Amino acid sequence: MSDQTPQDPYALPPAGGYPPPAGGIPPAAPPPAGGYPPPPPAGYPAPTYPAAGYPGGQAPKPGPSAFAIVALVISIIALVICWVPFIGPVAALVALGLSIAAWVTSKKSGRPAGLAIAGTVVSIIDFVAGVVITIGFLFFVNRAQEADKFCNSVSTTQAEYDQCMTDRVSDWFGIDTTP
Repeated sequence: MSDQTPQDPYALPPAGGYPPPAGGIPPAAPPPAGGYPPPPPAGYPAPTYPAAGYPGGQAPKPGPSAFAIVALVISIIALVICWVPFIGPVAALVALGLSIAAWVTSKKSGRPAGLAIAGTVVSIIDFVAGVVITIGFLFFVNRAQEADKFCNSVSTTQAEYDQCMTDRVSDWFGIDTTP
């Protein structure tokens, strides 16, 4: 073991300062009290400071926008409503408009557009189903009105009218209603 005691790293330097190191380059002067350190002497590189944010990494990629999520949810709600004649296609058009707008804003902001595309596809399916259901509804309403006119013209009692309507509807669907 050595007889020398280790030097205290927290001790103040001697009044005359430490002797220069063996390489002949004097140490940098201590920073003034309460101020910034002086610039490095000539020949030394400027100090570097870490960049703000995550060191050495890229910013995290943003997720889907709230607008795209809302458009998809409204498209799903319109899928439930599309079974109601007249209201279904209107709800699907509203959902389609929102989904397309969400798709455009997602692309412009650099966010993923998957949910907006899904909302657009679901809205198109909603619209097609709503239009087909509305056309079918109108077809059956028209047929029922024709049957009503015919049965009113050929029947004199309510029982005859009911039997006429039953026969007409049975003919439409190919159902035999005789007991």
